Amino acid sequence: MKINFSPKYWALDKNIKGIVIIVLILWLTFFVLNLLYPLPTYKLKRPLSTAVFSREGELLRTFCASDGQIRIKCKLNEISPFLLKAVVIYEDKWFYWHPGINPYAIWRTAMTNIKHRRIVCGGSTISMQIARMIEPKSRTFLSKIIEIFRTIQLELRYSKNELLEFYFNLASYGGNLEGVASAAYFYFGKAPSTLSSAEATLLVGLPNSPERLRPDKNPKEAIKNYKKVATRLLRYKFISKEKYLEIISADIPQKRRNIPFIAPHLGEFVRSKFKDKPIIKTSIDLRLQRFCEKSLAEHLKPLLGQGISNGAIVVIENKTCQVRAMVGSLNFFDKIHPGQVNGALSPRSPGSTLKPFVYALGLDEGFISSQGLLPDVPVDYSGYSPANYDDKYHGGVTVEQALKESLNIPAINLYAKLKRFYNFLQEAGISTLKKPREFYGLPLVLGACEVNLLELTNLYATLANSGQYRNYSLLEDEKVGDSKRLVSAEAAYIISEILTEIRRPDLPACWEFSVNLPKVAWKTGTSYGHRDAWSIGYNPDYTIGIWLGNFDGTEAESLVGAEVAAPLLFYLFNSITEGKSDWFEKPQGVGIRQVCALSGELPSSDCPQTKEELFIYGVSTPKICQMHKMYDLDDKTNCRLCSHCRQKRKYHKELFVIWPAEIATWMEREGYPIQKIPPHLPECSTLVAGKKPIIRSPATNCGYYLREGVSKKYQKILLDASVSNEVEKIYWFVDGELLCSAAPKEKAFYYPTIGKHRLKCVDDEGRCTEMELCIY
Repeated sequence: MKINFSPKYWALDKNIKGIVIIVLILWLTFFVLNLLYPLPTYKLKRPLSTAVFSREGELLRTFCASDGQIRIKCKLNEISPFLLKAVVIYEDKWFYWHPGINPYAIWRTAMTNIKHRRIVCGGSTISMQIARMIEPKSRTFLSKIIEIFRTIQLELRYSKNELLEFYFNLASYGGNLEGVASAAYFYFGKAPSTLSSAEATLLVGLPNSPERLRPDKNPKEAIKNYKKVATRLLRYKFISKEKYLEIISADIPQKRRNIPFIAPHLGEFVRSKFKDKPIIKTSIDLRLQRFCEKSLAEHLKPLLGQGISNGAIVVIENKTCQVRAMVGSLNFFDKIHPGQVNGALSPRSPGSTLKPFVYALGLDEGFISSQGLLPDVPVDYSGYSPANYDDKYHGGVTVEQALKESLNIPAINLYAKLKRFYNFLQEAGISTLKKPREFYGLPLVLGACEVNLLELTNLYATLANSGQYRNYSLLEDEKVGDSKRLVSAEAAYIISEILTEIRRPDLPACWEFSVNLPKVAWKTGTSYGHRDAWSIGYNPDYTIGIWLGNFDGTEAESLVGAEVAAPLLFYLFNSITEGKSDWFEKPQGVGIRQVCALSGELPSSDCPQTKEELFIYGVSTPKICQMHKMYDLDDKTNCRLCSHCRQKRKYHKELFVIWPAEIATWMEREGYPIQKIPPHLPECSTLVAGKKPIIRSPATNCGYYLREGVSKKYQKILLDASVSNEVEKIYWFVDGELLCSAAPKEKAFYYPTIGKHRLKCVDDEGRCTEMELCIY
């Protein structure tokens, strides 16, 4: 082996060793400094603005970041490709090849600054600019060394694309605009992905001196720099001569756009609901939102003079349960009628709007069928005596009629039978029921609670979705939970058919919107005291909810759902559906049957007339009508004959209507003509079958307390019972002793004594009902 002792060899070897040592020292120094002064990555994650978008990508609302900046985050693939390439070419054309520092650029910059004896250019790479963005410093030699150190840290930690994304999100574009997305929306009113080449060119050089080059503050400087950028892009052959001429001839914005303020209530709501989302793409259809806002404003104009100052609208697309429009008030900035209150979320009394769901549950339980007869007569539930809206009663009504006319008594009676209505509302997303069921009591079904328009509209969307409930969705890409069945498809269909009747007694006699109306299932509601007017409707595509009223709860006589809210509902449906007439398909479980025209039950051989009824197979009652009955009447006495006493007597047959006891008693008291059923032949000892009297007063399971010092005549207890129209007299017994007798329509009273008593009511056929009466 030969060893080269040449001095030249050893000199070269020493140079290499020296370089290696210097590199090692530099890396060791960097390693130590990196441990002592780690990269402040948190400064790369500045507080972001919340930007709310429509489903089409239109910016609806922007909320400043906590530091007052408008900083809308965007990803690299959401930026115009022209802008991406142009920035790299203009700012740092070797960006993808250098390690964060471009020695040639630094040397060239140094020579230029020395020549001018002042700092005229920076020569910073994109990575160095990011380092300066996270730690701004005055331009000194030490600052440049620190900047280089931070740049190396950035390059070692992040990829080139990640660094480029940081640049576009951290760069200042004048005023409080940070990030290219903010600049794109506030200078051009569009997303950064849709910028034209001219618009992108303006934004390329703006971060170099964002205040001096602002087009809204210094248009001359902005235009000068704009052309400078275009010239460099042409010189580097990034654009053609034709594109260059097109760019420099384009107009640039002379002012910054105002902060968008579309669907402000929705923006506030989603911002509070999705606090961890800086970019919120809502499910709002911008065209529909604006149309609803305009429609509400026009509809309320004539109502303002009637004491109605506000309203709200919610539109839900049924197949997705996504909210397509939400109008919270007439004017967000109205301080007199607090417009910043979101009427779509404000808890209000729902009036009669909950009634369809009581009937739907009643259909599913088999308690009722659509043409079944319900009593609409005065009732007393332990001191609670509800009345209808007009303080009138109708005796017997069908289920369909009771729902169409929104009668209170039938709904209360049905609710009293149901055990799960309160739980049903909670399962259906009504979050405003904060109290236990007992707190609301029976008036719950009449609106003695609070609901908000958004949740109520979504509840009606359950009927539109064949009884399947899903949470409403506010985001275009939001994953909602699985649907759950709350009502059978059959009950939902029957209720929908009932609610499609357009001409109803609860509408004004002459209604301008009653011509060419779309087929819609709908319900109105008016809260107690005329404080709230509701109208909710649905078809297979949309469910729309309307609320009108005053946020301070001021009453207005004209606040009636059918009169002020329903016209707006149908105007919206007319406009949205555009003549479409699709409707729900009848489920296989729904059939059509013939029922007695009076009782709504399956006809007996005695029923003179029948009508059609939608019913649920295997659920709707198969009960045979008992209201029409053919009696054998003695030719001499005209008394009723049974199979025993008609032997060897001449008789004839006659058809009678036997009304249910509560209806018969009410009709007789109100003076309605009612067919009296002849008495059973007196000399016959056979006990006649039939329904027992129903004791209405005193209330069962209710104790009575006597007040000291008050005369007994002011503490007497009403004795009241309902019997069928075949009964002519009833007898009242207390503790086995006859107290009195009276006709069914007459009232009797008992002067109570302290203790437990046995009260008995007996009709003239010997049928009796007993109860315990406690006096304290």
